[in-house]
Amino acid sequence: MLRTFIAVELDSTLKQAISSVQESLKHELHGLAPGVRLQWVRVESIHLTLKFLGDIEEDGVADILHALEKVGHEYEPFSVEVKGFGVFPTLHAPRVLWVGLAGRTDRLIRLAECIEAALMPLGFHVEPKPYSPHLTLARVKEQSRTIGNALADSGVMRDVTSRGTVPIRAMALMKSERTPSGSVYSRLGQAMLGNAKV
Repeated sequence: MLRTFIAVELDSTLKQAISSVQESLKHELHGLAPGVRLQWVRVESIHLTLKFLGDIEEDGVADILHALEKVGHEYEPFSVEVKGFGVFPTLHAPRVLWVGLAGRTDRLIRLAECIEAALMPLGFHVEPKPYSPHLTLARVKEQSRTIGNALADSGVMRDVTSRGTVPIRAMALMKSERTPSGSVYSRLGQAMLGNAKV
């Protein structure tokens, strides 16, 4: 079985820009909430998830890629801006810290919806919650009001500095493997949007 998801991969320049956000946030939170444990996403693993698939059989990869190719024919490449900061589910009880996306997010949300529709005949279920595009920075290991208060005090929630753009040119089928040092992601295949070239 393969643990999989569909994502847009980020280039190294954008990953470095996001890494600088992580480092600044680490520094601030160390002073404001020193006892809170966070699991930071490794910079090389940061990606834009379009849909989590879960465990699949290896012989199902070709069918998934074929479905993605059909979706890709309906879309021309576009870009979204990396901007803003937020948490899931709430600032009072955060579990996930993320940087947001701005600009053509309507197209991104529509793309995610089309992927869901294309994969339904293959047995994949529609997500119960609406798609909320974001780039995960960290996960809170222990629930605490301290982290929410620290984030509110840090001013990071009001930071609207642009960190760059994400070109949406391809949808990658990714494999996730758990290791002692965290999950490692690798691409199983990809489908291009419109006239985009590899």
